[in-house]
Amino acid sequence: MNTLLEVGLGSAERLLGSRFLIAVLLPVLLATGTSGLVALSATGHTPGDALRAWQHYSASGQLMAALWILLGLVGAAYVLALFHLPLMRILEGYWPQSGALRSVCRRSIERQRAKAEAGWNQVRSLNEQTEQTRSSALAAQLLTNYPPPPRLAQGCLPTALGNRLRAAEYYPLERYGIDAVVIWPRLRPLLPPEMSNRINAARTTLDTTVSLLGLSAAFGTIWPIVLLAKGGHNALAALCLVAWPITWAAHRAVLQAAGAYGQEMRVVFDLYRHALLHHLELGIPREATAERCLWDGLAQFYLRNMPFALPQGQPTGDLTGLQAP
Repeated sequence: MNTLLEVGLGSAERLLGSRFLIAVLLPVLLATGTSGLVALSATGHTPGDALRAWQHYSASGQLMAALWILLGLVGAAYVLALFHLPLMRILEGYWPQSGALRSVCRRSIERQRAKAEAGWNQVRSLNEQTEQTRSSALAAQLLTNYPPPPRLAQGCLPTALGNRLRAAEYYPLERYGIDAVVIWPRLRPLLPPEMSNRINAARTTLDTTVSLLGLSAAFGTIWPIVLLAKGGHNALAALCLVAWPITWAAHRAVLQAAGAYGQEMRVVFDLYRHALLHHLELGIPREATAERCLWDGLAQFYLRNMPFALPQGQPTGDLTGLQAP
């Protein structure tokens, strides 16, 4: 039985992908099972009644029913996967700038910026008191949770999740002049397997917590409304509201997962940014200023199709795939 289960899980992983299984299908299975229990309770049945009804089917009927259930779960998971990116964008704070949302967005950004500025004021106060250990720890936390001070005025987003991911995005730009949005898709395929596995694991954890947050919020909203509309299920509707504390816990887990994912992204640019330069057969700049100029030139070339020129004093190499000025 264990061997059969391992074979089945291995086949599913190869067909659907481990990230889909863990980050999407597993949360859908959990939400569907919980919804099934609520539906049974609302209709006056128990899991035992459902099991006895299942046993009334023939073997072929059970097999067909299981296949239909499996297809339904996979289909629901694919639908959730389609809405995963829009949900992620909403959680990050990329909201429509119209009507009341514009005002809400502006106030949320001001609140996030005020928290960051208060934190940096505390860092300066600790520095004046020569409490370097506490100052360094607080500064490291601020740089993980918010864009760096030079980018805070224009780069702050209205949510904590958005600011943590934005902070990771700004890190290579501040340190090396690398536009992560442009360079990352070209650097990602060149990473060694062990680093790719770490990035995939961190991203899978982030996606899983986002799926749990979205499904628990939907569960805690839809089922109480349905049960109250049907009438006579006030206690069950109140019990379904437990999904909202779970949603809050999932949100905290999302923030932790975003911090871990952002840290892995920082490690990638610190250790493997030159892999793209090697792949393009460009020399590695010896000076930080020359490296920043090189990355800026590559970003402009890829993003705006501007002619690529090596910084002065940069080794020429073979510019395969690059347009010389």
